[in-house]
Amino acid sequence: MIEGKSSMRKVFFILFALLLAGSSPSFASKWIELNPEKVKFRSQVIVLGTYNFKSKQKSSKGIFYGRQFQVEKVYKGEAGEIITAGIDSHDNGWAEEFQQEGGKFLLFLEKTKEARFLVPVAGPNGMVQVQADRILSGNEDFYGQILSGEGRTPSPSKLNEGGGNLLEVLLFSLTGLVTSLLIIRVLASEKAKSY
Repeated sequence: MIEGKSSMRKVFFILFALLLAGSSPSFASKWIELNPEKVKFRSQVIVLGTYNFKSKQKSSKGIFYGRQFQVEKVYKGEAGEIITAGIDSHDNGWAEEFQQEGGKFLLFLEKTKEARFLVPVAGPNGMVQVQADRILSGNEDFYGQILSGEGRTPSPSKLNEGGGNLLEVLLFSLTGLVTSLLIIRVLASEKAKSY
């Protein structure tokens, strides 16, 4: 009888341990480390700046969420002062802490099928950590050359990649409305002349 209780306890503890292990899935993403030359080659836009973690996040079909990103310098491609840049949903915590400590990101961004905004090349490979104008993520020589290179200021008129400029949208809508009203007026006046 005692042996039966001991076996029951072992089975209970094993089941309990399996239940706990199964209920706490790992949320870490695994990315293959790319050499910096490949990261640069794949990127369509390279910018330096910070994420706005208070901004409303945009969803995608993949693991990336879009966040507002305040651009300080543009090293490749075109970018406005504020763009929507992807961030792996598992990187929000450490990235926000890093920025609170004065950190910035040199982002190597590319277009993907899963998102309507640019995302970092291979997740953390495209998110190079910068603090006090120094590269902290590794490959300091390669990324340091980009950082010390000729960066441009972002274009103020381009508010958001793919989002359009509100003033342009309003002007286009107003032009369409005026054109429609003129056509209706011309047709109405011709109809009145025919009687």
